[in-house]
Amino acid sequence: MHILQVASGSFFSTYGGGQVYVKNLVNEMMREGSTKVSVLSFIETETIQERDNHGCAIYETRELSDQELSVLLKQMAPDIIHAHSHKAQLSRVGKSLNIPVVVTAHHGGIVCPAGALMNSKDEICHIPVSHHNCLRCVLRNTKTGQWWYPLMRHVPTPLYIYMGKVFGRLPFIYFVTPISEAALHIKKKQEEWKTIVNDSSLIIAPSEAIKNAMIRNGLPTDKAVVLPHGIPLPSEIPSFPTIDGGIRFFYVGRICYVKGIHVLLQAFHQLKNAEVQLHLIGGSGNKAERRYEKKLQEKYKNDHRIIWHGKIPPDMIYQNIKDYHISVAPSICLEIFGLNIAESLSMGKPVLATKSGGAEMQIIDGTNGWLVLPNSAKEMLKKMEVIIDMGYDKLSFFSKNCRAISIDHHYNSLANIYNKQLYQL
Repeated sequence: MHILQVASGSFFSTYGGGQVYVKNLVNEMMREGSTKVSVLSFIETETIQERDNHGCAIYETRELSDQELSVLLKQMAPDIIHAHSHKAQLSRVGKSLNIPVVVTAHHGGIVCPAGALMNSKDEICHIPVSHHNCLRCVLRNTKTGQWWYPLMRHVPTPLYIYMGKVFGRLPFIYFVTPISEAALHIKKKQEEWKTIVNDSSLIIAPSEAIKNAMIRNGLPTDKAVVLPHGIPLPSEIPSFPTIDGGIRFFYVGRICYVKGIHVLLQAFHQLKNAEVQLHLIGGSGNKAERRYEKKLQEKYKNDHRIIWHGKIPPDMIYQNIKDYHISVAPSICLEIFGLNIAESLSMGKPVLATKSGGAEMQIIDGTNGWLVLPNSAKEMLKKMEVIIDMGYDKLSFFSKNCRAISIDHHYNSLANIYNKQLYQL
């Protein structure tokens, strides 16, 4: 059996949990050895390039038309396509070639035009996608868009879509073009999602939360399966660190708004305990995230209990967190799974997380961690204070209950899915 894994961006990138997951999955498939695996990634390149990655063929290409992609897929001849990006196009072209396409939802953007399934009030979204429901959120992601919303919401949808097509053919006009294309952007997302629903063979949801979001937007229940991600487990789990000073909280992940770092910092900064620490491991990946990170670093520059470590390689995560006590996952958007949560649990680190979807799949409140409402610095502060007062014995008991799914166990379940899709042909 030949499985083609379609990566998001460069296969060798470690930006985002989805990309790390694909690398982990490919590495496990190569280690297991019974299935041929190759990778297709879309990057900025003039020609299609084939690279060897320890025996795994990596195909790197620019954006392709359906016809060009069809020719490439015929050349590669996979038995199954597992799409982690370009999901609509792969579903459409795969179906035309009679190749089963399995799609994994890695973020809310699979259905959400604004990308994170978080509404304009910074609440997790629980309503279906529509022009009426999504316009405010889409405009909010555009500079000055929130000021234009009171006017643009009165523009009839067909006219707004037509306006987007017109401005799309003109030279880019700062502010104006993105605002004019908002309705068209929503329409295109709806069309992409419809293609995925109709043309893919199966959609994998790493959590019940994203499964429900997809079903709410028209995915048949029999076309979705919940399969939490697995991770490479550490070679050994260290003993829970002694609390010789204060509790050492830590966060691992992207430094961006939807991850709720500002809420975490607001809560931590109010702690009266002078010995506690907060270690932030991760980096920003674009201009907006870099502005966000810089703003937070400036705001809390005088709180020396907050330590910024920057981004580190994924294979160094376990080494870097071994001496810390409590992981914090403060997401305010719908979190599809939470790679940082799994990594922390695998190292025996209890996790304080928001009820953002993926956390509830991994954390039992009061057993291996704690769950609080998202976007509430007050709740997070209170829970941090409770954790600080627990002491070593209680926290080390929590540590003994921390477990994560291994990547080999996850792949065994995934292999069964692949086999079932082939059997149904």
